[in-house]
Amino acid sequence: MALTVVLLAAGYATRLYPLTADRPKALLPLGNRAILDDVVGSLEGVLEIRTCILVTNHCFARQFREWQRSRHAAVEILDDGTETPETRLGAIRDLALARNATDPQDDLLVIGTDNLFDWSLAEFVAAARRYRPQPTIALWQAPSQEAATQFGVVQRDVSSRITLFVEKSSTPPSRDVALCVYYFPAPMGPLIQQFLDEGGNADAPGYFIQWLVRRGIVYGVMMPGHWYDIGSLEAYHTVMKAWRR
Repeated sequence: MALTVVLLAAGYATRLYPLTADRPKALLPLGNRAILDDVVGSLEGVLEIRTCILVTNHCFARQFREWQRSRHAAVEILDDGTETPETRLGAIRDLALARNATDPQDDLLVIGTDNLFDWSLAEFVAAARRYRPQPTIALWQAPSQEAATQFGVVQRDVSSRITLFVEKSSTPPSRDVALCVYYFPAPMGPLIQQFLDEGGNADAPGYFIQWLVRRGIVYGVMMPGHWYDIGSLEAYHTVMKAWRR
């Protein structure tokens, strides 16, 4: 089954200012590479990728195109046209743009470009395809309940179906953290637009996952190893020290 990869990179990362005042978070250095290099590198081994689309805002589109040319990367750059944090479309509207730009028969592999992980993305995709036509999200087990309070957290039943999604709760129901790594089979593609048409919050992907969990079946696959969410200056400096290739 053909697969379109969608890389979400249209945010303005204001929490990382001044580092991201004139540079996208995904192009911040990580040693002698950029964060995006490792995100794209994680796609190695994933089967049947037809195309890879990176959605960016207009301010940073030129820098992403320069990155694409310098790396000779098989990545299409899609400019969402926004120029300020106040006018941003939000992750789910950007996802809808990418879906409209590709074959509607393709499954979608959606990755937030501020995610870094050392587990096999190919293994996640293989697991997710076993749950088709239902969507699947990647999970990571936080080291403590306190650490889990910083993220969206899920509960699962014995079949790995997600029964509850809670966003940044002070009393999380588990330590199973939902990552911005999603597998959306083609049959559920229209639900993206339905969510938006119903007035869903398009800013953070977690709101869409929460909506999906409430209305249907969503599976979660626990992935081993390390995961880093680069959401703040402190988190970025932690990754700079801890990340190993």
